[in-house]
Amino acid sequence: MDYTLIALGVVIAIGLASAAMWHLIVKSYGWAVLGSSLSTGLVIYWGYPLYRGVFPGVLIITNAVVLGAVTALGVGIPFKRRRIGKTKVSDDA
Repeated sequence: MDYTLIALGVVIAIGLASAAMWHLIVKSYGWAVLGSSLSTGLVIYWGYPLYRGVFPGVLIITNAVVLGAVTALGVGIPFKRRRIGKTKVSDDA
C-alpha cells in the first residue's frame, strides 16, 4: 500500500477523533469546528516531521486545517441534533 494513502487515512482518523472530542467538550458548534481544525493542524505540524523527516509547508498545514474543519462539520451534525433534542419546550401560554 502506498504510504501517502496511509498518511491520509491517519490524518482523517485524527480529524475524526479531534472533532468528536471537541464536540463533546464544547457546546458551541462553531468553536468545536475551530478547535478541531486547529488541533488537527497542530498534530500535523508536529507529526509530519516524524513521518517525512522535514517540516511541513504552508500548503500541507492549510490542507490539514481545512480537512479538520470539514470533518468537524460533518461529525458535528449528530451532536447538534442531540443538543437540539435536549432543549425543553415550555407550553406556557
